[in-house]
Amino acid sequence: MNYRTIRFGGEVRRLLRDTTQRDVFRIDETTVGVTNGPLSKAILAARPMYDFERIVFKPIKKRPVSKALFAAVMKAIGQDARRVANDPEPAAFDLRGVWPAQGHIYLRARLYSGDPWAVRAMASNTVNRSIGLQGMFEAMSSRILATRSLPHEASALAKLTETLTGDERRSAITLYRRAAQSVCSTVAGLATSVLWLGAPFDQDAKLRDCIMETLRLLPPAWLFLRTPGKEFAELDHRIREADDVLVIPLLTQRDPAVWIEPDMYRPARWESIDDPEAHDHYLPFGHGTDRCWARELVLMLTEHILREVTRQRLRVDPAMHSVTMPMRTLLTIARLDLVAA
Repeated sequence: MNYRTIRFGGEVRRLLRDTTQRDVFRIDETTVGVTNGPLSKAILAARPMYDFERIVFKPIKKRPVSKALFAAVMKAIGQDARRVANDPEPAAFDLRGVWPAQGHIYLRARLYSGDPWAVRAMASNTVNRSIGLQGMFEAMSSRILATRSLPHEASALAKLTETLTGDERRSAITLYRRAAQSVCSTVAGLATSVLWLGAPFDQDAKLRDCIMETLRLLPPAWLFLRTPGKEFAELDHRIREADDVLVIPLLTQRDPAVWIEPDMYRPARWESIDDPEAHDHYLPFGHGTDRCWARELVLMLTEHILREVTRQRLRVDPAMHSVTMPMRTLLTIARLDLVAA
């Protein structure tokens, strides 16, 4: 909606305004920014991420996450997401209120309501913002899962822990916390941005196109860090072997030389495009072998939650004409109020 504006915070606001910060540019003595689409994709594909560059699957107590546990966690989260997205029965959950918090609560309830309360709580933002609470809830959950059977309606992610013991179980619990919180936060944040840019949706609106266009303008993962490597220096002479490299989709996906009306919200630009990420200047989920592991789950659940908002006939509070998007690792609107139409 043209009358709705976004107040970006800190470095994000400066990057959007400063047109000298484009293509390949030096941020400081040891850091280079990249917004060139093909070069960005080449950088992301040049080598796999190191373990410490990952977010959800980074090492646990300095021990790398095994490929088997990685695969098992991904499979379990996929099962939970499909269970919610394909449920034909509408949830008895009022989505009015403050977003993205309300969306996060909804997803946590739908995905993990069958889990013991201490386990379910690990998906909350409160627990994940405190190192002390993380350790306390992980230890509590480990004891609970070691001494009692999970209920039949428990999530596939929680049930995964029943097949593990000792250090493997504790690692799985840590990954439960990281993965559940990450999925809930990303989906709730993305859905909030889609609602701000596009709601109320036309009857013929294709929600997937609305999501793709929102990912272009407001990608939750607005930058990707790659630590120094000769692979990157070989791709462009302006990158030195000792440089950290920041790939910045937020700018790549607004390049006026590539996109028609780059700052305008135009879902129709994605009509009849089967693979948006084949576009050289579109990489909201990364690229190559390390493209976001939860990509399809995020799209599926975002579409689901938008359908539920539409079914409940909710709209953005008409008194809101501007929102704030602070500079955080995950780019999300700070507050949006949904009210009954």
